[in-house]
Amino acid sequence: MKNFIKNQKGFTLVELVVVIAIIGILAGIAVPRFLDATASARGAKIVADMRTIQAAEVIYYAKYAKYPLTADAGATKTTNFTNLVQGGWPTPPAGKFMIAPVMNTNNAPYEADAAAAYVYTNDDTAAPGTITLGDGGPDLTTLLSGKSKS
Repeated sequence: MKNFIKNQKGFTLVELVVVIAIIGILAGIAVPRFLDATASARGAKIVADMRTIQAAEVIYYAKYAKYPLTADAGATKTTNFTNLVQGGWPTPPAGKFMIAPVMNTNNAPYEADAAAAYVYTNDDTAAPGTITLGDGGPDLTTLLSGKSKS
């Protein structure tokens, strides 16, 4: 009977507890980083959408030799992009987003909750319009500048 117990191979309870503790620590480190990654992905989508809107505005200018007016859509501010490009107006992602500063790297990332829509405003056909994240929200330059560290 003594030889039978000595020949059993396996892990001790202490070894199993150490492995479980290591897995727990790694999970605790990985989950917050994953949440930051999804916020960064939302921010990248917002920047890409706003740059797409700007590009469509330039295409409109090249085609008609004027910038589109907000009033062209029959409203003071518009989220209707059909005057600029086919396919409709993009919608921002839901949830918290984060955009790393690229225009002023001394600033902290711009973090906020996404707005319901992008808003295009223009009252002068000779100048490009303003694209903001929500009514009265930040424009692309503000988003890419980040927030000043206090």
